[in-house]
Amino acid sequence: MPPRITLAIIDSEASSRESIEATLRPFAETISIIGSVENFSSGLRIIEKNSPNVVILEVNDIQRGMQEVQHITSKFPRTSVIVSSSEKSSDWILSLMRAGAVEYMLRPLTQDELKLALQKVGRFIFSKTEEVSRAKIISVYYPTGGMGTTTVAVNLAASLAAEGVKVALVDLNLYSGDISTFLDVDPTYTLSSVTSNIDRLDANFLMTVMTRHASGPFVLTEPNEVDDAILITPEQVHRILSFLRGVFTYVVVDCGGPLAGCNMAIFESSDLILFTTALSLPALKNSKRYLTAMERKGLRKDRLKLIVNRYLPKADIQIKDAEKVLGHTVFQTIPNEYLDVVNSINKGMPVVKYSPGSPVSKAVISLAEMVAKH
Repeated sequence: MPPRITLAIIDSEASSRESIEATLRPFAETISIIGSVENFSSGLRIIEKNSPNVVILEVNDIQRGMQEVQHITSKFPRTSVIVSSSEKSSDWILSLMRAGAVEYMLRPLTQDELKLALQKVGRFIFSKTEEVSRAKIISVYYPTGGMGTTTVAVNLAASLAAEGVKVALVDLNLYSGDISTFLDVDPTYTLSSVTSNIDRLDANFLMTVMTRHASGPFVLTEPNEVDDAILITPEQVHRILSFLRGVFTYVVVDCGGPLAGCNMAIFESSDLILFTTALSLPALKNSKRYLTAMERKGLRKDRLKLIVNRYLPKADIQIKDAEKVLGHTVFQTIPNEYLDVVNSINKGMPVVKYSPGSPVSKAVISLAEMVAKH
């Protein structure tokens, strides 16, 4: 028998609570309702005592609802929040998703919709990565610009977040980061906001400075000023990533530049390093130099995963040639779909959301599945 999803209901209407309970009763073997209460303070006591996997939270006031969602997700990072509301406003949906909700459902909740939402949220709850307290940190790297690391990082994060888990997307490409441009966000706070207040770092502060993108990930963008980037230290990077590991299920890091300082701090913290390259002589030559240097610095070969971006099957250089030169098996190829990728960037959307059926989207979604299982 599969493990049960534990669930709490916080809803002011007795009829609504009873309806949700009745709706879920046929799924008693897989869903266990551990509490059903009418107010938030009673709900908090249930969460503190039982640590449910999911809370279904009624929201009828946007400001209070955002505060309640943020409180649950910051204090109890392993508990996912599904919001139920009668309000159809897209502003409400976006605000509550940014606050940390994984689903927004219109009242009254139907059996099919509720079942689908719980399946989505529960898909990874009992995976091996969830059984341990450490989140998986995945860094996406190439030493110089123009290889598509940001495209890979942004779309990988969105694909992982689509499974209903908490995903952080961090731009640690300190001097030439592009995540804010790719996602069309103009955040009030950036990475330097965290490093300049490193002693204040806790879950509440972190959730305040990160921006929830409509595609799902919580985003921490690159510093606005080069002078701010210069001040960021490897110790601060270690500390930030260590803290993110305890709050999120996945942390995706976009990075580039030399094998020193903050980049080494990133790699030392990473469970997987997705080394992004292309099937061209200059790219393969540079990749060989850096992969060799990374292994010499003690980064295990099994953590280094080769991603071939802008892949053209009929190119002169084939996958087997690249694998022979680099001494690594290609982990995943991402096809060359220039128009879809550029259009998605110009729209401020991950291509997996802009054109989900495209070959490039399917490749990144497959990559996310491989990362989740690895």
